[in-house]
Amino acid sequence: MAAFASLLFAGLSVSLIPGTVPQCCPPLQFQTYLDTLVSLSSLNDKRFKTMMYSYDAKSRRTATHVVTESKEDEYDRIDDYAANKSYEWAKGVCYVSATGPYNQTCIPARAKLVRQSFMGVSPNTIKVDTYMFMVGSLTRLLTVGPKCTPVEYVQATSEIPQPDGQYMWIFYNTTMGIKDASIFTPPKICFKTGTRVEKRPDALPHLTPF
Repeated sequence: MAAFASLLFAGLSVSLIPGTVPQCCPPLQFQTYLDTLVSLSSLNDKRFKTMMYSYDAKSRRTATHVVTESKEDEYDRIDDYAANKSYEWAKGVCYVSATGPYNQTCIPARAKLVRQSFMGVSPNTIKVDTYMFMVGSLTRLLTVGPKCTPVEYVQATSEIPQPDGQYMWIFYNTTMGIKDASIFTPPKICFKTGTRVEKRPDALPHLTPF
């Protein structure tokens, strides 16, 4: 967990400005790493994962490579919204399902800008903005950098006892564009009888940075 803690940026809050959010959508193409801590305050389950995430709104595709504390739990996933197909594979088996409709991931209009701060060490700093919005009883806090690039995402609640559905994502080593489009090509096992398993359209969760 020391590596995870080292990624938490130290910023200086310079203002507190409640207000409506302008249109804020991430870059159309980017690749990033993110560390995730699931069930942030829950006693039931605390899991740490590292992911490599590729996002391409132009072709309506995303790709995720998940690394966990145990190699047994690692997996890969491609969501191809243009083809309405999701592929998730691990241990020589590929699960295929429908993605459903594509919606570009943007900060919702109901979100409020609650903090402006910076990260890094002067003079090498960048400005970041934190937005807040509610989903049921859960509070979502999303911090973004220049061009609405995701930096940190927290979903939590003050309810007692603490429910599941809480998590923290820390984004880092983000680069613009897609270096190699083949990252969106499923492996052969996803098309081969015996290693391909058809799943219900709602069987697999969808990762979205917002």
